[in-house]
Amino acid sequence: MEQERQQEIRGLFQILEQTAEIAENSALTENYKDGESRCVSQFNKVLKRLSALDAVPDALFEPLHEDANYSEISIACNHLAAYLSEGLGSFPDLKGMVTNILGKRFIENIEEELKEGKIGDLIRNAIPEFMTETTLDDINESFNVSPDGRLILDVDFGTIDIRTAERESVNVVVHRAAKFKTDRHATDLLRDFQVNINPKEGELQIEARFKDGKRYWKRNTDRLNIHFDITVPQTFHGVYLKTAAGTITVQDFSGAVQSQTNSGELKFENITGPIFGNTVNGDVRLAQCEGNVRIEALRGDIEINNNIGSVDITTSGGSIRCVDVEGEIIGTTSGGNIKLIRCQGGTKVEASGGSIDLENDGPITAKTFGGSINAGISGQLKGDSTIEASGGDITVSLPLNVSLKVDAKCSGGEIASELTDVIVTDDEHISGQLYGVVNGDGPLLKLRCIGGDIDLKCNHVDNET
Repeated sequence: MEQERQQEIRGLFQILEQTAEIAENSALTENYKDGESRCVSQFNKVLKRLSALDAVPDALFEPLHEDANYSEISIACNHLAAYLSEGLGSFPDLKGMVTNILGKRFIENIEEELKEGKIGDLIRNAIPEFMTETTLDDINESFNVSPDGRLILDVDFGTIDIRTAERESVNVVVHRAAKFKTDRHATDLLRDFQVNINPKEGELQIEARFKDGKRYWKRNTDRLNIHFDITVPQTFHGVYLKTAAGTITVQDFSGAVQSQTNSGELKFENITGPIFGNTVNGDVRLAQCEGNVRIEALRGDIEINNNIGSVDITTSGGSIRCVDVEGEIIGTTSGGNIKLIRCQGGTKVEASGGSIDLENDGPITAKTFGGSINAGISGQLKGDSTIEASGGDITVSLPLNVSLKVDAKCSGGEIASELTDVIVTDDEHISGQLYGVVNGDGPLLKLRCIGGDIDLKCNHVDNET
């Protein structure tokens, strides 16, 4: 039985050898396009069978994810083959193959390292140069600029980080790397990424493009590392940033910020000045800013913490969360929830397919189609307000001494009220309707609910953050 087991392991070893060879050749020559999934499936089947044969320890090697590229496949096959080689010492050709890949030192020391539980360090240290990252020399240049100038950055690809310093110059550092040297295709793309820096009076323009004919780069962004690290004067007039794929971060800046990415997050922190952000596929995070904000996200969540200024935000496939915002909030989402915590200055929010949970002093306009609304009014309501829900309940919490007029109607539900000082204006109570005045005349609170109940509470309780 043991002989049959060893024979099967040798056969699996040969499959690993062939799979690694195919992956390495494909990475270099671009043959077998779209064959990664086949190689991934083959590796995972071999690993599963080796585990069943107790040929490898549990959890030492992990299955490949379904979108692994040829470089990742090659490394996984070679690592697993390296481990098996010691148990197949009578198979010199295979052991020689592993020796050629990972080096003689690896084979000589593997038993000692395995006994000490250092297999992970051993493999990482033994990875040959042809499998490591290809890095081009950084672009590192500085330009004297006017303190009230502006930066215009427009690139095909890359992460963008904007920082500030007490200086009258702009420092531009561009890091460029392909993840694996075996990935010749990615390395060629990297070398064809052209960065042009054009200083002009009052502004610095940076443009980075892939050469003509390299339009397929969009399918290979996970194989490249490109990073724009830029430092500008603290009093710069503005930064205008655009990347087709990559995260944009701006910190500690006093000036206007405009940013756009088709695939990546937007992050803003400690900015004094107007902010505009647009992302097609990514989340948006903003904290400790002062200025009017306009954010658009097609697919992603938007979160704003501690902002002074108006906020206008839209997302088609995410949720909205605002905490400690002083200024009017306009927010819409087509596929998520809305939550406002300790906000002041009025709000107009609308959700399709989600719920709304808000704290604001008004005026409030809140509408949802397919969810409930929980509104906490923090103080005397400032202006007429309208709250409408379809397919959910409406709950409104009010301070004890608030003054307002109530106009509430619900269809398919009931109205409950804890407001003891409501003076009903109709001669008789009509089911599903409530009209009245609370603590004397005040702003109008209009409530409309279809398919749910309306509940008026007189004790306001802060929502959890």
